[in-house]
Amino acid sequence: MKIHNQKIVNINDLLPNTYNPNRMNSCCIDLLKNSIEKYGFIFPLVVYFDSDKQKYRIIDGYHRYEILKRINAEQVSVIVMDISYHEAIQLTVLMNRIKGFHQVEKMSDLVVKLENLGLEDEEICQNLGMEQEEYLRLKQQLGIAHAFKNHKYSKSWEIKE
Repeated sequence: MKIHNQKIVNINDLLPNTYNPNRMNSCCIDLLKNSIEKYGFIFPLVVYFDSDKQKYRIIDGYHRYEILKRINAEQVSVIVMDISYHEAIQLTVLMNRIKGFHQVEKMSDLVVKLENLGLEDEEICQNLGMEQEEYLRLKQQLGIAHAFKNHKYSKSWEIKE
């Protein structure tokens, strides 16, 4: 088991990620706010250090972060992961899948983003906990041509003159 660096950081040193497909309805946001106010902040945010921005980018805990900003928290507990950008995307999706549902269009965009980062279909499926069928459906959301752009076709037909 890996042990990661847990620390307290200034809330202004955090950045949300731009790829999270998870959304919470206002009722759940209110429940989260009430929970934080009643019990305190009990789950640290999971982050990685974005060296380009010199800030910590949120992998998991965006909604907690938003609530903490609303209640004027100055500091927050984080767990700092030493992982790559594509691993951060995949961990965000995994954490969301463990907790709930995703918006299909946003998940389709993420699948394409990971594919464009050079990950193979099998790797994406394995790392996101997806069956091949679900992965294919997400790719098909973007159109059938995109879904099969890297497909290797057999030469089952022969051209005769």
